[in-house]
Amino acid sequence: MPGLHTILVGKGRPYYVFLHGLFGRGKNWAGIARAVFDANGDASVLFDLPNHGNSLWTTHFDYVEMADLIAAELRTKLGSAPQVTLVGHSMGGKVAMLVALRHPDVVKGLVVIDIAPAESRQIVTSIPLASAMLNLDLNAFKHRSERRVR
Repeated sequence: MPGLHTILVGKGRPYYVFLHGLFGRGKNWAGIARAVFDANGDASVLFDLPNHGNSLWTTHFDYVEMADLIAAELRTKLGSAPQVTLVGHSMGGKVAMLVALRHPDVVKGLVVIDIAPAESRQIVTSIPLASAMLNLDLNAFKHRSERRVR
């Protein structure tokens, strides 16, 4: 089974782990990770979360499974004491919070952006929208303006 795609920004043992939001990918954080490395020499790992980018794709969505995969990947790549600062935006923030709760041994710090530590039905309402977008026959449109939902 394929794993999670990661990109190391900088050199040495990573201090930060960046987790993107829904429909994003790890490289969305590349500019910030480069700026952090240039400013203080701290390397970062950018993750493509499951069902995003170059990471494994499944037929279901599960926050707990994502958090466990992130923790396992950190332990595999960084050894027995990863101790990283997780930075998560939106969906990535939810995953980061779950990693911190379920795997506190891998977390030194936690930064959560644009998400609350509350249960959300957002993913349930987003899945039909994503499915509708995936099912669009883009070749059936001659102009970009025809692709708008009315």
